[in-house]
Amino acid sequence: MRTDPSGRKGLPVIDIVKAVSCIMIFLYHCNTILPGEWKFLTLFGQDLGNNMFFMVSGFSLAPSIDAAPVSRFPFWYLKRLTRILPVTALAYLLTYAAGYYSFRDPVQLFSVFIYPTLYWFVTAILLFYIVLFFIGKYTKRKTRLFILLILAALYLVFCFRQERLYLAGLFSMISGYGLREFLSEEPAKTDNPALRLVLPFICAFCLVSFIAGELMEPSCFSRAVIFAGAMATGWSALVLGYCQNDRLAAFFERKKKLHSFIRYVGNMALPLYLVQCFCSGYIGFWIGLHINFPLSFPVNFLTVWTAGSLLYLIENRLPRMVHR
Repeated sequence: MRTDPSGRKGLPVIDIVKAVSCIMIFLYHCNTILPGEWKFLTLFGQDLGNNMFFMVSGFSLAPSIDAAPVSRFPFWYLKRLTRILPVTALAYLLTYAAGYYSFRDPVQLFSVFIYPTLYWFVTAILLFYIVLFFIGKYTKRKTRLFILLILAALYLVFCFRQERLYLAGLFSMISGYGLREFLSEEPAKTDNPALRLVLPFICAFCLVSFIAGELMEPSCFSRAVIFAGAMATGWSALVLGYCQNDRLAAFFERKKKLHSFIRYVGNMALPLYLVQCFCSGYIGFWIGLHINFPLSFPVNFLTVWTAGSLLYLIENRLPRMVHR
């Protein structure tokens, strides 16, 4: 297994990027209670938040994929399934029982496990894990670059269809894996003070490019700018955090509560997504109908975050208490 530059197992940048991605995705799904002049808060969720989350997933999974032999794939995958499926099934059950799910019938409710359509995130990431594992095991760097080029080309072909989200997500996850591999194998190329100074400006430039693409009229060119800006923002943020790992690790060693909070926010991505997908449309509409903005936003925030926290507590905390 590769080691990180600081000699520590964890990288704080993973927790930071996951938390930022989670917040962006959460805000994106608040569009039902935000008036027009506040819609800019939803700008980053779909094309930047989702892809940064997929990217950091590939980035963080690289060591476990490298360490696991192919024969251990069922156990490697089962570990990921046990983190995702129980909380997903619980969210399905609760929202179906409450009658707040935004599906036509039970068949459509469970079809998202088979093919990523309306609520595609959960099914997509489960499929991406399989693809990433075998790409990591059976392909070399040049082959992965060729795969990424094909995915980017297909993204442009389907730039006005739902499939572009899947293609961008898979591109993000594979590129995150490749980025971690490159940084771990050739740390000398990133151990450069000049690079550390330049990276924040590169990240800012990429983010501005992404925003510019979002503000353009919808076209293949604007989609290409959005795609490039989102990917480059994620890459530069991860490289910057990787290069600054010693400083980040030392900072969070002194601020353990802050680090725990950031981890908590990042780990809330799935529970919040499930709550917002299955009942936030109903909640957001009801709140927007009865409570005027801006008060409707904190009410929606507290409602959805509380429900998401309960899912997170049930899935992650109670089993630990039982086994103590």
